[in-house]
Amino acid sequence: MPTSKDDSQLRYILKLTRFGVLTWKRTADRNETFTTTPFQVNFVATAWEDSLRRYLRIQNVDGKILALATSADTDVLDTLFAEVKRRAFDVNRAIAGIVRLS
Repeated sequence: MPTSKDDSQLRYILKLTRFGVLTWKRTADRNETFTTTPFQVNFVATAWEDSLRRYLRIQNVDGKILALATSADTDVLDTLFAEVKRRAFDVNRAIAGIVRLS
């Protein structure tokens, strides 16, 4: 069961993502996996999903896991994952290109 501190951390990551402070990149594995770049902040966040749920792991730059959450724990993770995916695939730019063609 996540604590309110964990939920607060997820909401903070969501806020940093929405404001463009965190840059998310898709990784090359077969799952939908996205990661931040470690030089931006003092942690690396990795989001991924499998057939059952979505996950978020936050590690410091030394590899120590600071937080691990699943979509079974909190509904914030579903919102965060959707935002991460949108940012990693640069959906806004793609939509802008389509609108310009109309």
